[in-house]
Amino acid sequence: MARNEFWVLGFHSDKNELVFEQLVSLSVEDLKPVMQWVFNDDHIGVDFRLSMKQVLEIERLASLVFPQGLDLYLTSYD
Repeated sequence: MARNEFWVLGFHSDKNELVFEQLVSLSVEDLKPVMQWVFNDDHIGVDFRLSMKQVLEIERLASLVFPQGLDLYLTSYD
């Protein structure tokens, strides 16, 4: 079974230009409660804009710090 790769992508709110990307070493099971997913495939085909609460929880779980002042999105690649 292929493992999902999750990435956090960052954009300036007034531009459609990617300025930040970070691989996040978390599994679907790790992210389900943070993202409020019900099923293991709820992430497929969707980019999720992250709330501040979600950003802080993902930072904590993955031991990462994301830049401030960007619109952050969670995306996945299978």
